[in-house]
Amino acid sequence: MPWFPFFILIIYLSTTEALKCYQCNGWHGEYPLRYSTAATCDNRNNQCETTQFCVKIIDPMSPNVNYVTYKSDCFYQTQIQVNPTNLSYVQGKMCFPYQDGSAPVKRWYYCFCNDRDYCNSGYSTTTNWAIILVFSYLSFSFL
Repeated sequence: MPWFPFFILIIYLSTTEALKCYQCNGWHGEYPLRYSTAATCDNRNNQCETTQFCVKIIDPMSPNVNYVTYKSDCFYQTQIQVNPTNLSYVQGKMCFPYQDGSAPVKRWYYCFCNDRDYCNSGYSTTTNWAIILVFSYLSFSFL
């Protein structure tokens, strides 16, 4: 019997808590009214679990568009191939510009977090989105 509390402590310490992330699609900004539907991120049943990172993949759309679309999901790796020649280590609370190898080049922003459950929610501060919109405008203006 004296081993029972020790056994319970070992089991408790060996379990790993998974990070809960949203797994959904949504938008920020002035989305066209004809497409205004409930975002799938409003439903907490749309979730996934990971031991690495939550990610929000942001599509800056094109110049003169007042919104961005995004996909929230789990990220199960510790590295990201940000372009065909650059492999980077993922860090929480960081965004990485990502581009594929197609012509014309398609660009996204991968924003990672792992500091709390549902950290990749659809809601964020205005400052963060203003920075992303400015960068997306600048990236399209130099094409």
